[in-house]
Amino acid sequence: MAETLTALSQRNETFWIGLVVFLLGVATPENLLLGGVALSRALIVLGGGILLVRLFVGVYRILKTTAEAGTDGYRDGKRPDE
Repeated sequence: MAETLTALSQRNETFWIGLVVFLLGVATPENLLLGGVALSRALIVLGGGILLVRLFVGVYRILKTTAEAGTDGYRDGKRPDE
């Protein structure tokens, strides 16, 4: 149970960090430069990248769980009745 709660909180933290970084990029003025790169653009790309990776990880986990449940259900259906 504790491992599940830790995993859920970490996934939520990743989402919120990505969202905050993205919104900071939106709120940052365009004329601020960091090493010749617009800081706002860099924050938007970083935050958006974090959110996209989080989305793909979530979809992968849902599909993996669905495939495992389908496989288990198929095996249970193929068992002879006892």
